[in-house]
Amino acid sequence: MEIVLTARHIDLTDAIKAQIHDKLQRVGRLVSDPAKADVVVAVEKYRQKIEITLHTHGKMIHAESVTSDLYGSLDLVVDKLERQIHRFKEKFLTNRDGHRHEEVLPHLSGAKPFALPALVKTKKFPVKAMSLEDAIVQMELLDKDFFMYLDPESSSMRLLYRRRDGSLGQIEPV
Repeated sequence: MEIVLTARHIDLTDAIKAQIHDKLQRVGRLVSDPAKADVVVAVEKYRQKIEITLHTHGKMIHAESVTSDLYGSLDLVVDKLERQIHRFKEKFLTNRDGHRHEEVLPHLSGAKPFALPALVKTKKFPVKAMSLEDAIVQMELLDKDFFMYLDPESSSMRLLYRRRDGSLGQIEPV
């Protein structure tokens, strides 16, 4: 597995790098090659944050953890990543008829089936062309954590969302 390390506001020691590589080798046994892991280690005051984005076969699996201890954050994020990989693989073990395909992934034969959450509501609404500033104002007026709008310059859909830290993010198609 290819591992790309990025450090923000911290100098990565050899011990930290070795620990990250050891933990990701454990994750690497769960996915087949080619796989690439982007690891971002960030320190903000007393918060130690680790983000891992795993790229394999056109899919991305992302996990992050924030604690006061860097090694604790690493343990938590690797555990989250392993759970996500197991859920993802389990989803493909069981077909729509409920029959399991044990021969595909034999090491998961004892795992319980993974069920996707049920869709409980679908809303339809007109999407209007507006600037980013207008979309932010509209999202705040609606008191929502996300807002979809049409960017008039590129004629593409955009999704504006509120991040966990209170700032805003935007998703745009490529």
